Amino acid sequence: MAILTSIELQTIRQGCAQTQTVNYDKPTINAAAQAVEDWLTSKAAEVSGVINTATAPVTLTVSQKKALFAWVVEMKFLRDR
Repeated sequence: MAILTSIELQTIRQGCAQTQTVNYDKPTINAAAQAVEDWLTSKAAEVSGVINTATAPVTLTVSQKKALFAWVVEMKFLRDR
């Protein structure tokens, strides 16, 4: 289980407070953030494999894969707001 630090959780809560109008309490948003973190951690190898399959025979570095994944997720969620 991956653990987000208290600073990371605070940053997430602040981001939610700035963009959401839904009321939530600190333990609820912390639990939700930790659940997303756990899911992302458990899927890291799968995401890496999908990228490797798509780019074969070229292999991206780990940092390139992380950046690509972050950009795609950011664009997906910015587009769907």
